[in-house]
Amino acid sequence: MIRLEKISTPDSIVEIELPASKSISNRALIIQYLADSEIKIENLSKADDTVHLHGALQKGGDELWMGDAGTASRFSIAYAAVKEGGRIIKGSERLSERPMKPLIDALRSLGADIVCLEKEGYLPLQITGQSLVGGEVEIEASVSSQFISALMLIGPQLTKGLTIKFLGKPTSLPYLTITKEIMKTCGATVQIGEDFIAIEPKKYMESIVQVEPDWSAASYFFSAVALNPDLSVLLKGLTSEAIQGDASLVELYGPLGVESVFNDKGLLLQHSGKVAPQPSIDLVNNPDLAQTIAATYAGLNKEVELTGLHTLKVKETDRLSAMVSELKRMGVEAEATDDSLFVKSGNQLLPNQIISTYGDHRMAMSFAPLVFKTNLSLENPAVVGKSFPDFFKEFSKLGVRTYA
Repeated sequence: MIRLEKISTPDSIVEIELPASKSISNRALIIQYLADSEIKIENLSKADDTVHLHGALQKGGDELWMGDAGTASRFSIAYAAVKEGGRIIKGSERLSERPMKPLIDALRSLGADIVCLEKEGYLPLQITGQSLVGGEVEIEASVSSQFISALMLIGPQLTKGLTIKFLGKPTSLPYLTITKEIMKTCGATVQIGEDFIAIEPKKYMESIVQVEPDWSAASYFFSAVALNPDLSVLLKGLTSEAIQGDASLVELYGPLGVESVFNDKGLLLQHSGKVAPQPSIDLVNNPDLAQTIAATYAGLNKEVELTGLHTLKVKETDRLSAMVSELKRMGVEAEATDDSLFVKSGNQLLPNQIISTYGDHRMAMSFAPLVFKTNLSLENPAVVGKSFPDFFKEFSKLGVRTYA
């Protein structure tokens, strides 16, 4: 457990080192190990998910251990289907509860040899890699964009390329754009349409992938400035040309008073003094921001309905239920449906509460900025290693004392 207390407010601009994007890193690693040509990756993420994936790919062999890394496991399933040799893909108990069936079914329709060792549609899997012809495949698009990205990444390696037809409306579209842009950097030809993605059979070429700082990680500092208007924070390395969809933080936090200005060092966050919160926000394209935004509105004692969150029930935990439970622990009334979260106003934050993190990195980091309203503690703080190993080191620069 870690305790957080606000002890001061820095009187100068606080410079924050953000982690490298694990979303970009994980995609680049799969391409690197698929490609016949050299793919160099600069600023590779040190997040646990990326470390798991990199270690498994480096080791090779007949077993890939994915820990609880959902994205890495799904990418690895597609990778193993086209990489010669037999492999067993395993993960933690929670990862073994997360759905893989749409991806497994799509790969099988292309001729992949995949056996579910315990329960159909879930890890662990036994996969015998082989050369696949490709062509056209259909996939349920509303469950997770990770399934589609996994198929995209192997597309250029298939004899006939790949056309992916969407069944249903795809979720988290910006993540498909990330996949497309990294593939294009490495020489692939990718077209994204309204209900399809087309990838030419053009193998990856020698390239350099520069991994951006993680915009999802930036959200906790947007929240901090919204909750402590006296802060000035520079998020080093962020640019207006980012390919990550979570760069929408600039627009999402503007109504909460956070003024964002890019300069030659990164993105400067300061408080404008003008707060006009939005009553409803559709986060179908940015579900990873939901917990941070919900906690921010709770800290400001403002009401908000967050929608488009159907994917959050099958993440590291059921994030919707977890948020309702922990907001209520803090004295904030909240309700959830299968795809939305409603945070009510008119609450008084309760001091010195111990927040359960449910093995979920975003639960820990999204609640941390509430320290600017009241002291609190977080269970199992090590979970932040999944995406932001140095989170508490960087967060303490904001005048926050953290101790066991």
